[in-house]
Amino acid sequence: MTGAGAKAAAPPDRPRSKAVSQLPNLVTLMALACGLTAVRFAFTDNIKAVLAFMAAAALLDGLDGRLARALDAQSAMGAELDSLCDAIGFGVAPAFITYALALSTDPVERIALVESDPRLATLAWVAPLIYVGAIVLRLARFNTLMNGPDQAHYTKEFFVGVPAPAAAWLALAPVVGLQAFGEGWWSSPLVCSLWLIAVGCLAFSRLPTFTFKTVHLTQRQVPALLFGAVIAMAGLFTFPYLAIFAFMVVYLAHIPFACRSHYWVVRNPEAWPADAKARRQMRRERRQHRRQAQHRRRLSERVRQPFVPRGTDRPARRRPRP
Repeated sequence: MTGAGAKAAAPPDRPRSKAVSQLPNLVTLMALACGLTAVRFAFTDNIKAVLAFMAAAALLDGLDGRLARALDAQSAMGAELDSLCDAIGFGVAPAFITYALALSTDPVERIALVESDPRLATLAWVAPLIYVGAIVLRLARFNTLMNGPDQAHYTKEFFVGVPAPAAAWLALAPVVGLQAFGEGWWSSPLVCSLWLIAVGCLAFSRLPTFTFKTVHLTQRQVPALLFGAVIAMAGLFTFPYLAIFAFMVVYLAHIPFACRSHYWVVRNPEAWPADAKARRQMRRERRQHRRQAQHRRRLSERVRQPFVPRGTDRPARRRPRP
């Protein structure tokens, strides 16, 4: 068909440039470089640079996946590269940073302090090994679940265990606590070692945690979110160590709520395809139905009880003797 009314033929799809398709992998390598650079600044006792590079590594790690989906450049090599870089940037790096900074303000003095006690030296070195091993095992399990059969839709809303970037920041809690509150029991070698082991167990555990990727904000929630972001940024610029420590506490506090939500969703298959708003409505209706059932049960129990005239259950008063 020719003429003015004919539609122009659609241009053929141009092949995507290989350089553009490798952009997510480049971002992943930049996250790895930031994590290793944080280790370098840890041995120069520059805590602010350490936290800044770890924050940049976490930001870039969250960006590479979104960039790959936006460019339609997802590949098996990219997934494996992301896991390997996470194992180093969020496994090895925070373990060495905590090992270098959590026991003393001077890394050289810290190493001498640990080496003075053989048992403490062993525990202080075994704890980072356990943490790194747990992170590697967690990433291997994540790759297995990702390449496994299709799962229910609700599984996209939860991580299995604490993700590697969050575990890295939790592993740095002794360092942040030392900078925020000074020397104390929280900066002792024993507590730091046990904390690293506990964080590694949380990362490798099967405790569900929210991914926050499928959260849909309503128009009314956007101003509250922006106001909270302003408060968070003000806290970071004014009291950076206290703000970071508060974020860690809030993240740990959300785990019981995530477990409760995951347990409810698993027990109710009819809620699997529903979104978060519909699930809240379902919970609200069930709570109301449960209260009404309890109220009817109480009323039925009152009706079943025999009627006793008022005052008959009281003991009779004795007349006073003359």
